[in-house]
Amino acid sequence: MTKILIVDDSADIRLLLSRSLKAVGYDVFQATDGSEVMAAVQSYQPDLVLLDVSMPKVDGFTALGELKNDPRTKSIPVIMITAKGHPDDLDTARNLGALDYINKPWSNGEVELRVQWAITARAQQMAARQQRKAEAEARRSQSDADQSDSLAS
Repeated sequence: MTKILIVDDSADIRLLLSRSLKAVGYDVFQATDGSEVMAAVQSYQPDLVLLDVSMPKVDGFTALGELKNDPRTKSIPVIMITAKGHPDDLDTARNLGALDYINKPWSNGEVELRVQWAITARAQQMAARQQRKAEAEARRSQSDADQSDSLAS
């Protein structure tokens, strides 16, 4: 089952997102502030993080930077969620490595659609990476076989 970590200081937003995502089959975990993100990611090992920008202790941009600077967590897709719709914030989120950015309030079904897109995109990236790795291994094996053949002749 796909695991989603929701990080938002608003209990109402966490509940709304949790219910929406559980209803479409996701396993959902919650954290209340950016200061909890690294521990929550290491504990739950989510497939995606929904991360609020404005939180009291550690804001979402700082938490996103920590996630993307850690080799263990940098590949986890992050979607920022915020009530601030400033273009500069979108640029900041993308520059720090966020995959997407959702403004509050969102449209009915928008979060579920974007989460599904992000999960699908990650799965395709991983499959492509595995395919390239398999092709490289096959080329190495063929090269080794060709070298053995030329040494035998």
